[in-house]
Amino acid sequence: MDSLPLLESGNKPASAAVNGVAGQLASTSATLFQLLCTMAGTGILQLPYTVSQGGWLALGLVVLVGVMTNWTGKLLIQSLYLNPAGYERLPGYPEIGEAAFGRFGYFFVQFFHKSTLFGVSTIFLVLAAKFLLEGLGGDGEGILNHAVTFDPSVDWTSAWTLLSAGCVLFPVVYYRTLGENHVLSLLGAMSTVLAILVVVFFAIYLNPIGADDANMDDDTYVFSPPTHKLLDFKLFPSAFSAIVLSFGGAATFPTIEGNMKKPHHFSKTLNKAFAILVFLYLITAVAGYYTWGDITFSPILCNLPRGDDFSGRVVQMTKLFVAFHVMSAYPILMNALVSEVECKIPFFRSTIPRCIERTTLVGLTCLIAIKVPFFGPLMTFIGAGCLTMIVFVCPVVFNFRLRAMKKMKIGAMEKVAGTIVVIAGLVGGSIGVAQSTTDLINAFK
Repeated sequence: MDSLPLLESGNKPASAAVNGVAGQLASTSATLFQLLCTMAGTGILQLPYTVSQGGWLALGLVVLVGVMTNWTGKLLIQSLYLNPAGYERLPGYPEIGEAAFGRFGYFFVQFFHKSTLFGVSTIFLVLAAKFLLEGLGGDGEGILNHAVTFDPSVDWTSAWTLLSAGCVLFPVVYYRTLGENHVLSLLGAMSTVLAILVVVFFAIYLNPIGADDANMDDDTYVFSPPTHKLLDFKLFPSAFSAIVLSFGGAATFPTIEGNMKKPHHFSKTLNKAFAILVFLYLITAVAGYYTWGDITFSPILCNLPRGDDFSGRVVQMTKLFVAFHVMSAYPILMNALVSEVECKIPFFRSTIPRCIERTTLVGLTCLIAIKVPFFGPLMTFIGAGCLTMIVFVCPVVFNFRLRAMKKMKIGAMEKVAGTIVVIAGLVGGSIGVAQSTTDLINAFK
C-alpha cells in the first residue's frame, strides 16, 4: 500500500491542532528521522547478540520481520481512514480497535499500546544509564574516572538513571507535539549511525580476536576462539522477539503520521525508513557476530575495547552518543503516550496539570528502570509480550475487520499473508514471554 486513497487531503497548515493539541507539524524529512530515531538505537545494539542466540539464519529473520512489520505498519495507518461512521480520520490506535470491535477492542489496544510505549521508554532509560556509567565513570572506567573520585558506596547505575530521567524531563514537558522534536530526532539518528560505524570498524580491526579482546571480567576464564552456529531452535523465539522490538515503532505510527504536514507521504517515508533500518541492522549483526560469535554481549558495545588508550576512549565516546540517542528518542515515545490523555481530558492541556502528568510518567519509568536494570531480558520481554500484539496481530485483525465492515475486497494472497503474520506473532510472542520471564527471574537472583 503505497498510498492512502481514503485520505482526501494530505495538506495541513504548518501550525494546527493535532490530536487536540496545537503545535508545529513535521515535514517528510523530519518524519523520516523520527521513524529512524524511534526504531533504531536499542534494537540495533541487541542484534549481534540476537544472531548469537538464533544462529546465522536469524539474519534472514531480520529481513523477514522488516518486511512483515513494514506491511502491518501500512495496514495500521490505512485503518485510521476506515472509520465506519464516516470519512473522518480516527484519532489513534485505540480508536481503531474500538471501530473494529467496540469497547473491548478499545481497551485491548489501550493495554498493549500504552504498555509498549511505557516499556520501551523504560528500556531507553536503562540503556542510557548503562552507557553513561561506562562512558563517564562510576564502575572503574569512563572518561571522568581519573578526574573525578566516584564514591564506591554510591549506586552509580541508579544515579545515572536519575540523571537520564532529569535530562529527558525537559523536552517531554516543554515540547507539546512530535513536530517540535525534529532536531532531537535528527541528532539521535546521527548518533546511531556513529555507533554502527564504530561497531563495524572494531569488528573488522579486532578480527580474529584474542584473549585480550574478549572483555571477560573473570580472571579464571580460559579463552578459546569464538564459535558460530547456523541455527538454534531453542533460542530462535527469543531472537524473534528481540528483532520485533528492533522494528517495533507501530505504537507511535498513528501519532507520527498525524503530526505530518503531508500525511499522504507516510507510506513512502516508511519504506525509506525500513530500507535504511534493514541495511544498518544487517551490517551491524553480521560484523558483530562474525567477530565475537558465542561470546557476543548485549548490547554489542560491551564487547568493544575498554581502558584509557585511544580505542577505549573512542568506545567511551560512542557509548555517550548512544546514551544521547536513546534520550532523544524517549520524548518521542512519551509524547505519543501522553498526547491521547491530553486529547481525551482537556484538564491536562493546561500548563500546570500537563507538567504534573508528564513529570509523573517520567518518574515512573525512572523508578522501574532503577528496579529492573536488565537490558537484554527486559528488551525481549517487552518485545514478546507487547510488541508482537501491537505490531503483528492487531494491525492485521483490525484492518481486515474494518475493510469487511465497509465491504472492501480482501484478496486471497493477502488473507494468507495476514494469517501467517498473526500466527507468527502469537506463537513467537508466547514462547518469547516464557523465556524472557525465566531470564528476568535468573537476573534478579
